[in-house]
This record gives sequence, structure tokens and C-alpha cells, in this order.
Amino acid sequence: MMEKKILSDSELNQVAGGVGGNVVATGSFTSSTGTQLNLLVNWMVQTDGYGQKTLYVDVNTTSYSLYSNGGGVELTVNGMVYTATAASVNYGGNSMVTNRLASFSIPGVSGAVSLSAVWHFNGSYSGVPINDIRANSVITV
Repeated sequence: MMEKKILSDSELNQVAGGVGGNVVATGSFTSSTGTQLNLLVNWMVQTDGYGQKTLYVDVNTTSYSLYSNGGGVELTVNGMVYTATAASVNYGGNSMVTNRLASFSIPGVSGAVSLSAVWHFNGSYSGVPINDIRANSVITV
């Protein structure tokens, strides 16, 4: 008699070639605001069982003490704009930390891909007024 197993979401993704697929490229890039508050954009491209590539992007902040009610995050991929509401950040420590603002997944990417991330911070950091923080790069997948 054959034993049955109920698959978890992660196991189903692996069988279907989803998030558990083959990583074909990874990288990161940052903004330069002139302060200790910047964006760090981490990206990864995976292929599924059918060769379809999906781009996964995490938009993060790097900073020392930071309090933010969120704001908006925009990710532009080859001219297509994706938006998300940024997660709140409440960190009062003295060490440099990374906080995730938003995550995106974009299927069907290939070749040279232009990426631009913008966080509508609309505040000040260390006495420096900052409206938007931008980071851009061109990646090859």
C-alpha cells in the first residue's frame, strides 16, 4: 500500500518549480544619500522547472536609529512600476541595522534588466531633510 503525504506550501512550490527553483543570479545595490540612512536593494533570479525566470527583490533600509511610519515604495523594472506600502520601522539602537521595507516578485525577466527603487521617506535623518531615497542599477539575468 502506498503511503500518502500532505505537502507543505514550500514543498508544493518546489514540485511546481516555484520559489524552490534554481537560483541563476543574485546581487545587491545601494543608494547614496550622504547620511547613514540608505536603501539596500537585494535581488535574486530563479528559474522554475519550465525555464521561466522570476525576479525577487527586497527593498531595505540601512541605518542607525530610525523611526518611520512606512511611506510608499516603488520598484521600476524595465519601465514597469510596481508599488507597495513600506513596513514601519521602529529602531532606537546604536548599531547599523537593515530593515525590510517591501518585497516584490516579477515573473518573465531576462537579459539586461533596469531596476530602480524609491522609498518616499518624507522626513529627516540626522537633521538632513530627505523626501525620496533612490537606488538604481542594471542587472543581467
